[in-house]
Amino acid sequence: MDEIDKHEQVRVMVETDERTFRGVIHKPLKDDQFRLSDHLNEYQRRFLCLSDVTINERGQQYRAGDSHPFVAISVASITFIAPIA
Repeated sequence: MDEIDKHEQVRVMVETDERTFRGVIHKPLKDDQFRLSDHLNEYQRRFLCLSDVTINERGQQYRAGDSHPFVAISVASITFIAPIA
């Protein structure tokens, strides 16, 4: 298996002050104990990359949002993140 194949796709909701993002993080498969929080805590880049993304204004989650194949979110702007089903 190539190094690029050793990732788990985790669907997440990410909130910033102005927007809510729902998309997929490609988290490295290091071991069974490597949680989403571990991935974010060791994150050395300034942007969190998501694929297959829907973007809504905060508080508008029941409306259809804008869809994008890829977005990069400033890690410093994230106020909340959680895995979703």
